[in-house]
Amino acid sequence: MKINLPNIKLGSINLREINEADYMDYYLIGKDAITTKYLNWGPFKRPDEALWTIRNIFNQRPLDGLPIGYAICIRNEMIGIIDFHTLDKRTNTAEVGYILKREYWGQGIMKKCLRAIIDVGFRYLFYDKIVAGHTVNNIASKNVILACGFKYEYEKMVQMKNGYDLGLYYAYYKYEYFGGK
Repeated sequence: MKINLPNIKLGSINLREINEADYMDYYLIGKDAITTKYLNWGPFKRPDEALWTIRNIFNQRPLDGLPIGYAICIRNEMIGIIDFHTLDKRTNTAEVGYILKREYWGQGIMKKCLRAIIDVGFRYLFYDKIVAGHTVNNIASKNVILACGFKYEYEKMVQMKNGYDLGLYYAYYKYEYFGGK
């Protein structure tokens, strides 16, 4: 069953559902080896790889009980993606991931978007816990995660493009979000 996400306006930033028409913008983001350095995929070599990913990964998420995901847009350009990519139904826990075009790094955009998707996760999708992770050397992502209220929870080895790396994971619980102790 498809889960429709609400559109969100964050000043000049718009969050809306990813669609196939975004594939060229996604390609331009994902073809950058520096942007994808700490991810387990990429860089894209051809635009059809981005289209395939939207069709076969993002558009298939509802089969796993997840929303397709958000395109992060400024004006009419998609400059990034933020989404829930993994759901543990036993614990009602979703993991969030994100990518942002390098020209927009360091402007606080991802912090705004992560705070917004946390709100969606707890108020709209009713998750009990949201998890965010980064590889050990991705300090910028760590800073975004910590600035948004996540607390360190565990680490594990994660498969990357060229082997394994240590992943650090942080959690945000619904009761914390709503002021619980």
